[in-house]
Amino acid sequence: MVVQILSGKKNYCDGYSFEYTVNTNGELDRLFWADDISKKNYLAFGDIISFDATFKTNKYNMVFVPFTAIDNHCRNVTVGAALLSSESIESYSWLLKVFIDSFGIAPKVVVTDQDPTMKQAISLVLPNSRHRLCMWRIMKKLADKNVL
Repeated sequence: MVVQILSGKKNYCDGYSFEYTVNTNGELDRLFWADDISKKNYLAFGDIISFDATFKTNKYNMVFVPFTAIDNHCRNVTVGAALLSSESIESYSWLLKVFIDSFGIAPKVVVTDQDPTMKQAISLVLPNSRHRLCMWRIMKKLADKNVL
């Protein structure tokens, strides 16, 4: 149903991007979408993007992956989103390739948590983008370990 709804948006939304894959059982495996507003935000504020995967909290056991940038008012703006069935190098590589195909240009900097599969996918797909770790997460881990 989601694939059908998002596919239909291509008919009436200029600049709408939507890609997906299914597994051998015909089940949704990967899904990416971005609308024209997201693309305008990316062109204006996409030098530095962040992407992070949430824990598999939905009933389909898929990970939600939002792509965000920061606008001129220091507010988060969404520049794309995805659902993934696995947090593998292959899935993240597919996602980053589809992201670049949709926007036409790679970000200068990508900020993530300390996920090693994201790190490897970024180095494979975005070799000219700098990968940086989220300082908030680093400081939170240090505080949790009573290092600070």
